[in-house]
Amino acid sequence: MDSLQNIVCERRTYSHIFDSHVHTYCQILFPLEGQLDLETERREVRLKPDQMLYIPPGHEHRFRSLERNECLVLDMPAYFLSGSFDPGVINKLDSFWTSIRFLLTEEAKQQSSHSLSLLAEYIAGKIQESRTNDSITYIRRNLSKTFTIKELAAIEHYHPAYYSDWFKRQTGKSPQAYISELRLKKAEQLLIETKCRLTDISHEVGFQNLSSFTRWFVRHKGITPRAYRNTFQTDK
Repeated sequence: MDSLQNIVCERRTYSHIFDSHVHTYCQILFPLEGQLDLETERREVRLKPDQMLYIPPGHEHRFRSLERNECLVLDMPAYFLSGSFDPGVINKLDSFWTSIRFLLTEEAKQQSSHSLSLLAEYIAGKIQESRTNDSITYIRRNLSKTFTIKELAAIEHYHPAYYSDWFKRQTGKSPQAYISELRLKKAEQLLIETKCRLTDISHEVGFQNLSSFTRWFVRHKGITPRAYRNTFQTDK
């Protein structure tokens, strides 16, 4: 297992043969040219120049590229980032991360250890603050949809067989339990705070018809949606 004592920021290229390895340090990659294939035990990712990739310490992974390529790579000692991260965490390059990539590109030229250390600390802090999971965000924004494990796993670049275990590590719940809990909270909110029709509320939280929604709501709350609404709304 490779170890690292100092921060390293440099441009690298990868061959068409998979390079399999594991290291004790954090690694962030910004493709500058071409596409990069990454495989871990549970994920297969194709990284493009409009994305960035974070690899936490201790996760075996392998890279290759079947075309001309160049990546900007930042290696940081493990203590820069605390907490549990899954391998192959991808972020789209928004304006913030595009600026960070530019600054790192300049640092790769200058190799000033002090300024690179300050920038690395700043980046690590931002990663800690912005830890999000795309599939969980997708669920929260689309409660009216019907979800499948295959669909959600694809959003995270996970194999469906591993996704439920990964999801439980992130939330403490199975995907089904998590989705049901969000739908129940949303239904309660709509019943209490709005005068929407019960049929519309049932569709809003992912049910095709009112009868299915009513049975589900009674199973969880022990009361019908209409009776629940009447408990809170006195100006019916």
